[in-house]
Amino acid sequence: MFSVGDTVVYRHHVCTIACVREAYFDEKDYFELHALFEKSLKLYVAIEDAKEPLMRSVMTTDEALALIDFVPTAPFIDEAVLHANATTMSLAERQIKEEYERRLKTSDAYDLVPVVKSTHKRTVERESSGRHVTAIDKKYHDLAKSLLFDELAVALDLDRDAVEDFVRNRLGDAGEW
Repeated sequence: MFSVGDTVVYRHHVCTIACVREAYFDEKDYFELHALFEKSLKLYVAIEDAKEPLMRSVMTTDEALALIDFVPTAPFIDEAVLHANATTMSLAERQIKEEYERRLKTSDAYDLVPVVKSTHKRTVERESSGRHVTAIDKKYHDLAKSLLFDELAVALDLDRDAVEDFVRNRLGDAGEW
């Protein structure tokens, strides 16, 4: 069970439980969460719903290092499967966007890694063929990476701005993303 002052992850947002709002809505008690890296973001979750998969503890240092080490072998999102069910290119792109969104709705940090890797790969491929990066890929790459780095910053006790360098140094040439 969580309590006031705990740092938690609620749908990938790293938050502090600021207070309990008694009988806040529908006579239920709610946690008021304040996002650590998005200062204006306040979230409310019914205490009875404050459990996995919706809300969880921040990963430990060992779990954060294991996640970083997973990056080189993490799968890409399988576009071939998504494209196989699509009759048009716009439908295929919409299905890719839906897959990004599905992964962002979980509370599992491992779901963010394929989004970051896949959007990076798609961006590199588009740029190398002279095409523009899609707004969808840019949006989901930046969002997934930001949410992932927020939790890694807390788990590794690093400044948020130092996480990317830490990850790059740990992965070396194996982790281009």
